[in-house]
Amino acid sequence: MNKNLDNDFNIVISSKSEIKEFDFASYELNDVEIATVSEQEKIFMNTYKKMKNNLFTFATSELSQDAFICWCLNWINYPNEELYSMAKDIFLNLLKEANLENEKIEILRQYKKIDVLVILKNSKKAYIIEDKIYTSEHSEQIKRYRETIKNDFKEEINDIKTVYFKTGFWFSYDYHIVNEKDKINIKIDREDFLKIISKYKGKNQILDDYCEYFERVTENEEKEKNYLINEEEIKEKGYWGLNISKSSISQYQFMGDIFSDGYIESGRSVGGRPYTQFNILRSIFPNENDENFNEDKRNYTIFWRIDTVERGPYISINFYTHHNKNNDPKPQSRIYEYNRLKEKIEKIVKEKCSDILNWENIQGKFSNYWEQNLLIIPLKDYLISKEKCDKLVECIRIIDGELKK
Repeated sequence: MNKNLDNDFNIVISSKSEIKEFDFASYELNDVEIATVSEQEKIFMNTYKKMKNNLFTFATSELSQDAFICWCLNWINYPNEELYSMAKDIFLNLLKEANLENEKIEILRQYKKIDVLVILKNSKKAYIIEDKIYTSEHSEQIKRYRETIKNDFKEEINDIKTVYFKTGFWFSYDYHIVNEKDKINIKIDREDFLKIISKYKGKNQILDDYCEYFERVTENEEKEKNYLINEEEIKEKGYWGLNISKSSISQYQFMGDIFSDGYIESGRSVGGRPYTQFNILRSIFPNENDENFNEDKRNYTIFWRIDTVERGPYISINFYTHHNKNNDPKPQSRIYEYNRLKEKIEKIVKEKCSDILNWENIQGKFSNYWEQNLLIIPLKDYLISKEKCDKLVECIRIIDGELKK
């Protein structure tokens, strides 16, 4: 390789100053040499990012992100500073505020538990920013915050905008919230935010750290979405170490690849283990054997569930009888409905999915619990290859479609 190039490249990668891509345009290089230098540069840059002492490796909480959002927005009050343009860009393209000339803007953090409150005093306008990373909105937070601002700023504010700002992975519940009528005015996700602020990288170390941190988060999420497994991975990590067992993101991705439309519920069991569910139907079973339960005691739901036990990850169809308390009397009539559904599923599997599923190995067994399996499919037998996975997905869709008829 060109000696001058080799020497200059080593100088660049050993420098402790700001790291930039190596410029070798002025060197006379053939394609092989360019590819070699590019690969070395890529390896170094990835290593540098991993080794770098990044502030946001430690500042991972939503409170830390609250502070960062306030910091980004507050540059609007410093028109002579370099990051003023970034703040103006955020106001214009994310908050849709074009006219800020002569506006007096106040940025408040954790005002009466509101993550970020932006007040435009001259316009008498307020932005309530609900900031999330790994959680979602709960307990009607945004509705309560809106009422708080109405009561506390009766004269000062006559226009309130609500913003759902989430840089973590978006689940069905997040999309449900932003689509709820008259609740959220503006949606901002990680891609939206990084698209704006990344334009100003190189101007401030805090900003650079934030962008680099979430670039790594995005890379890790993409890896986490992979739910396929192999024998070596099982030997190395055990079932509990697989993405499909330990990651809500992986389970959500798998369920979403099966069912493109509909609400996917993500949750965690008492011990913290993730599970993911997708409803098939909700109905009412009839009274049998002279039982006389009201309809509200005969409600049931059947749904797909991804979960993990000692024997490995699985996807099942569960039969759940709705009730108020665990010690409520269990209607025996539900056994008839359970058996009816099980017989229907058996018929579907044997007639339409026998090439991939063996009913004797996957059928559920009734037990005297509020929730029980109608069928249970061990995923380790099917996620071992893309071909087997695709066949399983096709069968699941067939069973789901037939049950909904």
